[in-house]
Order: sequence, then structure tokens, then C-alpha cells
Amino acid sequence: MKPKGAIIYISSNQEEPKFEARIMHDIITKRNGLPIYSVTQKPLNMGINKCIGDVGVSGFNFCRQLQMVVEMVEEDYVISCEADCIYSPDYFQFVPPILDAVYRNTNNYVIPYGQKYYLHKKSQTAYQVAGRKFLLDRLNFLLKGQPQWSTELKNFPKEIGQPFLTDWQEFTTKYACLQFKTGQGMRKHTNSDKDPIYLLPYWGAAEGLTKKYLWT
Repeated sequence: MKPKGAIIYISSNQEEPKFEARIMHDIITKRNGLPIYSVTQKPLNMGINKCIGDVGVSGFNFCRQLQMVVEMVEEDYVISCEADCIYSPDYFQFVPPILDAVYRNTNNYVIPYGQKYYLHKKSQTAYQVAGRKFLLDRLNFLLKGQPQWSTELKNFPKEIGQPFLTDWQEFTTKYACLQFKTGQGMRKHTNSDKDPIYLLPYWGAAEGLTKKYLWT
């Protein structure tokens, strides 16, 4: 039997509300019939939503929110989405061949803060598809014995000497998945390649996307 998937959405709601609304609309229009579960710090109309209140922004709280949203899911695998990213339509069509694994997309770009070009970036949690139980077991291991919330553990789980994952598989979407660095999120900058690209298939010019999502 083909496994069933669900979209999970995590947000600390630090982004400008109109921008985040456009991000959510983009995800909803491309979701390919998949259910959506979300854990956010402000109430949102984003699938089945759990609002936890203003607990603050940190790597630890992100992991706790991720744990909570994965616990909500009833399907076999989860497709991660975040509040500053837009996704290729075929990102939502990927079905993990193995459920005891995490898969990360390799076709990812970022529009840096204040810029009008793309930079290629490595895989990350924002572009991740994972077996539900596999991911939840890892999160339960990392968060065992930890406080409910913490704004001190900015780079969790590095503070406890653990990587977020010990290994993952890779897949590649036809078109890129994109992140906007707006200056409002947890980190203003991100690790990426240094060679600017001004046009991408499907998306077009970076300047046009910033106008559509950030300036209107």
C-alpha cells in the first residue's frame, strides 16, 4: 500500500504578517491534496493548527514545535514547510522510498537579505521529507529530559553535543525550492554559495519574486 503523506508547517510568527500570509497561500495552492498540520506561536488558518503562544525564538523551540507537529500527524510521512520559504510543486509530490529515513532536497536557493539575486544553498530542515515515526523518534531522543521551552539554546542540539540528524538521503526537485532572508527571522544570514544567479526556471527573476512576496 502506498504510504500517505502530510505537510507540516512550523512558524514562530516573526515575519511580517502579509508576507507570511503569501507564503501560506503558496503552500496551500500547491499542496497536491495533502493535509496540513501546523504549530505556530500565533493562531493561523493553516490546516489543523495548534497555537502555543509567544514562547520565543530559538533552535530549541523550533525543535520542540517540530516534535509537537509531527506528533499531531496521522499519516506515514511528513513534508516540512517553513514560514520564509516557497516550494516547487513537485516538492509536494515526492514520496520517500523508505520510511525509516529522512530525505532532503538538493535543489535549493536563497534570496539574501536586501538582495535581488539567488544563491544556491545546501539542504536543510525547510526542504525535508521524512518518515513520521523515524523523525519523531529522533526528536524524542534529542529532547528527552530537556525543558519545555528555552530561548537560551539558540543552536540546539549543538549545545548538547548532538547533530540534528546523523545521516540523511537526498532527492532533487525539477524546480528549485526558495528561501527569503527578510531580516525578521531567527537568522538574518545563511550558509550558501557565493555566485549570484539572477534567473531560475519556473520562478524567473529574483527581483520579481521579492516584489511579489515582500513589497506588495
